Amino acid sequence: MRVPVVLKTVRFDIDTDGRLEVSVHGQPHSEDRRLSRNDLRSVLDEITTSLGAAVRVEVHEADGTTYSDIETPPVEAAPNAIEPEPETATPALAGAGFRPGEQVALAYVVTRQEADADGNASINLPPALLSATRHGLVLLGLTSLTVAPVEAQL
Repeated sequence: MRVPVVLKTVRFDIDTDGRLEVSVHGQPHSEDRRLSRNDLRSVLDEITTSLGAAVRVEVHEADGTTYSDIETPPVEAAPNAIEPEPETATPALAGAGFRPGEQVALAYVVTRQEADADGNASINLPPALLSATRHGLVLLGLTSLTVAPVEAQL
């Protein structure tokens, strides 16, 4: 999935009758369709799939309440036909000392947080990013090299 430098904004305006108006980066979307609150998820999936990128989502309720989040394309929308790079002389990322057949993961540091006095750490991520990456996230102590699986704190 590509993540643009500036995320496009998808805005949902919901009126008192539950009707939905949608705009993508200031441009009306689905004007020819009569949408309701129940269509929000499917329209959002449709938009992120067509863009192939994460978006900022704003939901504006009739009572003035506003919600915002970052949403990524559905997992099944991720491109699965990525052409492998032709082999070149560039070195691969490599390591040793693993068990035969063991899966080895490369971790990407999204953010850092100092552990508290009891050695606990809690890092908040946007829900969309967390749901897209939860099964592959670990917390890695850079000094102790302790690896802890991410535990959801709902």
